[in-house]
Amino acid sequence: MKKTHSPFHLFLKKFRKQTMAVAAFWVLIGIFLVGFAGPWITPYDPNRPVTEQYAEKGIDRAKEMSGMIQVTGVMSDGTKRPLSDLTLQSANRQIASVSGNVSGSVSVTPVGQGSTMVVIAKDNVATQVKLDVSMEDSAPIVSGLLLHGPTDAVKKGDTFELELEAWLSNGEKLVGVDPIRSKLQQLRKTGNSNAQENNGFLSGKKKKEEQQIQYESTNKDVLRVSSDGVVTSLAQGVGGVKVSLGAVSTIVPVAVDTKLKEPVLVQIFPDQMQIQLQDSSKHQQPSLLHWFGTDHQNRDIFSRVLAGTRETLFIGFVSVGMGAIIGTLLGLLAGYYGRWIDSIITRLTDILLAFPGILLAIAVIAVLGAGMANIIFAVAVFTVPIFIRIVRGSALSLKQMTYVEAARSIGVQDFVIIMRHILPGMLPVVMVYLTMRIGTAILLGAALSFLGLGGDITAPEWGAMLSAAKDNSRNLFYPTFFPGIAIVLTVVCFNLFGDGLRDTLDPKLKE
Repeated sequence: MKKTHSPFHLFLKKFRKQTMAVAAFWVLIGIFLVGFAGPWITPYDPNRPVTEQYAEKGIDRAKEMSGMIQVTGVMSDGTKRPLSDLTLQSANRQIASVSGNVSGSVSVTPVGQGSTMVVIAKDNVATQVKLDVSMEDSAPIVSGLLLHGPTDAVKKGDTFELELEAWLSNGEKLVGVDPIRSKLQQLRKTGNSNAQENNGFLSGKKKKEEQQIQYESTNKDVLRVSSDGVVTSLAQGVGGVKVSLGAVSTIVPVAVDTKLKEPVLVQIFPDQMQIQLQDSSKHQQPSLLHWFGTDHQNRDIFSRVLAGTRETLFIGFVSVGMGAIIGTLLGLLAGYYGRWIDSIITRLTDILLAFPGILLAIAVIAVLGAGMANIIFAVAVFTVPIFIRIVRGSALSLKQMTYVEAARSIGVQDFVIIMRHILPGMLPVVMVYLTMRIGTAILLGAALSFLGLGGDITAPEWGAMLSAAKDNSRNLFYPTFFPGIAIVLTVVCFNLFGDGLRDTLDPKLKE
């Protein structure tokens, strides 16, 4: 005797062959679980800045957020010494603040976001460290200078040139005035002339002068220095040649017909010439502590994506469910009874379908006002005419079937015929399209929230998250990437699952 299988068993057997649909089904199961458990599994409160929650969770990020620069002084005789009494300055105090201690360490604390310089100076020598806060690495800057003094004894009347050496914040070393000037021109052409600005407010002639190599004699009775760096000894004694480039400077001592009594500081050498820090106040980059980073109000994006899953799915399911129920009922009436009922419902459907979906939803929101309930209603209105057409076509076909005519001939009531004979026959088509329309509804709901029509713009809803992050999308990818990828993944999975259901329920497909 041949073994028979139930319709459900046959359905499962055919559905398992749809590899992509099965994979999409299990992903959707995971999304549903996240939506259900979202408020309980979020690592942070999605509506509060994470900095307010660090103390509650026992997290201390003060050390992690600040940078430390260790400074060493290089003397004219080549020896190295620890430095104290340093002069410290942040080129832009709105980005970072600096402080030092007696051991020669410099602490940098981010205040805002952007790129700036930390100037470290003592006597006639200064160096600067490039600082990027919560942003990608920007163009290099000249971090330090060094002059190489004359190797032979200097006598009165001698004329000589000093070799200038510069190093950039990216570790590149330049030897000679011409290579340094060439590099400066290259930085200006690429729009990074602010590499030598002190505060971002220099302009015109002063700004141009700040970017030029400038020579100066510390003792004009002993040494004379021309603008191109040629040194002439004038009298016996000890002098010095100082060279500056913006905020960076160095000095070399020159003894004329005498000996140098003690070495002079010629270079301040930091252990790092560029540092990258995170601004703890907002837009923290993805890390082990914040997997998706934080947004413009310093809220954890990962927590907001998890919490927003329930709200996003709620919009999709409720709106499509309402549209499917109303559309199915109207489609059954139009297809079964025909005549003037069919004409009225069909004309109303044609009018609604004449509007693009997003414009129809915006028109509904414009009448009812912004809000989550109104978004659901607007998406439902957009969904109703689609189901009316599908159900009406199926009803027109099914009411001509022999078993329907037989039921009508024996006096079965119209309501019973519709519910017991016509509706079950079109359920597979309705279920398939309902599944596929959920993805479209989620996309439309996110679009309305993105346009600011979702009511509470601070709610952890994926479309609202995209709207809040759009102003920073050019500089930061993660505030828009993760909510966007969540929408894409959910919509694609619903579409793949719907395609799999359609192929499985199609009676024309044989095993």
